[in-house]
Amino acid sequence: MFSVRRFSFIGSLLLIALFFAPALALAYCGDGALEEARGEQCDDGNIIDRDGCSAYCEVEDMEPPVIESISIPNEATDISTITSAVTVVFSEPLDPGTVNLFNIRLEHIAESMDISLDLRDDHKTLIININEELFSEDRHAIRIKYIKDVPGNQMAEEFISVFDTAVAIDRTPPNVVVTPPGGTYHFAQSVELKPYIGSYTNSDEFLDETAIIYYTLNDLNITEKSNIYKTPISIREGTTLRYFSVDGKGNQTPVYTERYSLTCPEFENAKEVVDKYPECKVLECNQGFILKGNVCVVRMGGEDPDDYKTNAVTAPLLSSSTPMTITSKPAIYLSKEHHGMINRPIIFKDPIRGTVIQFERDTKITWLDGKPFYGYIKHPTNLYTKDFPINFGYTFRSIFEFTDAEGNDLHFFPPYRITIPYTDAFDPEDGATVLTYNPETETYTEYDKNLYSVDLIKKTVTVTADNTDIFFIAQTGKNFNKAVFTDTVDHWSRNYVEALYRLGIVKGKSKGIYAPDEYLTRAEFAKIVLKAIGAETENPEAIEDKPFRDVHLYAWYLPYVKKAKQLGLISGYSGGLFKPEQFINRAEAIKMILTAFEFDLNHRPVSESVANQRRYTDLKTGQWYFPYVDFAIQNGIMQGFQKNRNLYSFGPDKFITRGEMAKLAVKTIELKEEWDKK
Repeated sequence: MFSVRRFSFIGSLLLIALFFAPALALAYCGDGALEEARGEQCDDGNIIDRDGCSAYCEVEDMEPPVIESISIPNEATDISTITSAVTVVFSEPLDPGTVNLFNIRLEHIAESMDISLDLRDDHKTLIININEELFSEDRHAIRIKYIKDVPGNQMAEEFISVFDTAVAIDRTPPNVVVTPPGGTYHFAQSVELKPYIGSYTNSDEFLDETAIIYYTLNDLNITEKSNIYKTPISIREGTTLRYFSVDGKGNQTPVYTERYSLTCPEFENAKEVVDKYPECKVLECNQGFILKGNVCVVRMGGEDPDDYKTNAVTAPLLSSSTPMTITSKPAIYLSKEHHGMINRPIIFKDPIRGTVIQFERDTKITWLDGKPFYGYIKHPTNLYTKDFPINFGYTFRSIFEFTDAEGNDLHFFPPYRITIPYTDAFDPEDGATVLTYNPETETYTEYDKNLYSVDLIKKTVTVTADNTDIFFIAQTGKNFNKAVFTDTVDHWSRNYVEALYRLGIVKGKSKGIYAPDEYLTRAEFAKIVLKAIGAETENPEAIEDKPFRDVHLYAWYLPYVKKAKQLGLISGYSGGLFKPEQFINRAEAIKMILTAFEFDLNHRPVSESVANQRRYTDLKTGQWYFPYVDFAIQNGIMQGFQKNRNLYSFGPDKFITRGEMAKLAVKTIELKEEWDKK
């Protein structure tokens, strides 16, 4: 009992002493001292009170947030240009108000790039979304500053992470340009597809050589097994073109669609037409119009609509600055009273061909000898390449001759302007070249580029000139003046050879080779002569009898030799022989071709024949070939060889070369055409 009571008393005294005793130290909670609290701080952050270590005190946060990790660390290299996001992890939750595009930036050369920010639910993880591609093989920087945690502690310093990107990954498909685009057209179209790199479609320098274009025509199913585009697509009827392109990196465009429809153009002044494409024919014109070349033109006065004199318009005599437009008239007439002067501006239009000639006020027109012109000026005449000793291939776009009505050349001061529509085959990207032609020398001269222009909208070429001439409008860089045969480029016979080629009379020995200095056989020349006069031959399989003993039924020349014999062009040698493989001489060739064209050999002056006998040492009137050779010389079909100043040798027994044959054939055809006009 005693001991217990004693203990209780002593314990009470101790407790009372502790309660009233001065505090050994102040207790702290965070950075503030608790004045009422006494005793020492407990290990768990609580402070001692009457109940012991039970009163909780939360210690205040004094530390700023730090970045614990970032998905693109500082000085990283070979970072993909298509990186879409960067992840940043902080040490503690952030104040969302400080997470903004002012405090967080992605920079390239100190310029901000397009980003957006996503702070996750834990408020510690930040996603920086990159909304544009990074620059290829260049340095970028992520900058983070002024970020605060929830209690308000701010980052001690700016965080910078610098990194370098790798080579850009090409994810851009080709840019395919379609020319012409889908639409309604009045003539067949040649559609071209070109794949470009990026948006620079104005120059082939930016063509994507790796791209492949797949296409279908009127087929809904298009895959990489469809047609591969290689050459322009010909559109000749209503067509739906579908296509897509894949480049060398596998980037593929969507499937695009272009729809083409072809309709007939409107026919002015037409009463009845067949407007179903591609027929597009005018059957009947309205009253007052006549049908010419599928076009309804004004019916002119006089019995003959083509009588330009009856239907011409007289140029005004009175001076004026007001232009006068002349349409639906075949010619302009200047009388002697005009003294070669056009006294007011005149626009002379051809409604059929679309040509326009413009004369300035006070234009002086003279013949080439300087005398004032009087007479009729007609619209330009359209010409064709077959009439000229040159091979244009697909280059020529328009050929026309402008003279007075009688074919005379004129001079104009100031110069006139003539506008010519070019054909649908004209390629505007290649521009145009204008040339003039001299029929006497058979030469072409390139026209001054400053004196002509091309209007791609109106599809015309306008030439300024002070003389009438023969004009050629041609495409540059498209086989202009390209030789049909490589071995005739510098040969004297080139123009004649190419003229025969255009007429379909010769094709050459092989591709690109004509062999102008080689000799012809009798069989070869017989074929050429028959083709020149347009004679038809039999099917060789139907021929059962040989025209000559040495012309076999299996020979290629059988039908030609037989036809030549039937027409009396050849008679052969004694013994029933033709000798088809023997070279033909000059005299034999002249006789055969003149006989084929049925020339009247008596239609020549006797005095000329006597002169030829004296001039040519190897020509005698008693020879069988003299009438033929004499006729050829007199009419310029073939000439001989000069021995000295006054004497010539014709060489009737010399074998004729393929080049000489070409000249002989062309000159004979031209002479026949002249005689038929008389």
